[in-house]
Amino acid sequence: MTTRIVVHAGFHKTGTTSVQAMLRENAKRLDPHLRVFLKDDFEDLTTRARAFSIDPKERTLAQVAKAAVAFFETLDADDPRPVLLCSEDLSGHMPGRHGLECYDSAGLVMKCLSDAVLARFGADADVTFYFSTRHRDPWLRSTWWQNLRSTRLTQDFAAYSAQFDDARGLEDILTEVAQDVAPARVTSCGLEQSAELPLGPLEPILSLLDLPDLDRASLKALPPENVQPDVGIDAVFLALNQSALPEKDVQEAKRLIRKMARRVLA
Repeated sequence: MTTRIVVHAGFHKTGTTSVQAMLRENAKRLDPHLRVFLKDDFEDLTTRARAFSIDPKERTLAQVAKAAVAFFETLDADDPRPVLLCSEDLSGHMPGRHGLECYDSAGLVMKCLSDAVLARFGADADVTFYFSTRHRDPWLRSTWWQNLRSTRLTQDFAAYSAQFDDARGLEDILTEVAQDVAPARVTSCGLEQSAELPLGPLEPILSLLDLPDLDRASLKALPPENVQPDVGIDAVFLALNQSALPEKDVQEAKRLIRKMARRVLA
């Protein structure tokens, strides 16, 4: 029996949260057809992948490999349903944090996953690494917003984006991943294209899994998740981050402002 495995490993701010929300929402409908695993199901693996992204050593890579083997060993090799792993943290920390400019560690992490899959399911396992992508400017702006709201980032967008001028693009990372995991497949779809599909960014993943008995029309589509509210609060967050206020007060102020923004947009 050939087991089909799809790993949706990123990238951050390309609709991944929306995909995960729809997988949770439709869990009961999908379960007869598909084994879905989200970050909480393999948290040690994502923890090791993030650690390797900021400390790329043989030791930290070995920990990724060990965690990958441990996770895949928990899966039933006789279950005929395809397997989907979904977490952008498999590609490491989001660029803009810990001095990272791109996903330079992703290829070696995916190689660990590919090796672990083959060890568990055999050489005929059908393995695909899928990455959602996005045009460079909106992607950078979205990572800036995410870092602005989650950390004490003090750069405005112009200064933030300038640090990525010489960084490799997402397409370059995909090429490297493909070389590292061959003969496993690597494929991608831009958020600009998938957002127009009936199930949004979940649609390309379901197509890869080839689920002929699944009635896609029965699945519930959800609105985009974790989107920057267009009400000007980025300037407020930047001012808070640049202030001398204690971290606890800054985080509380951000929480209240986001709550007010959701009210305005409701």
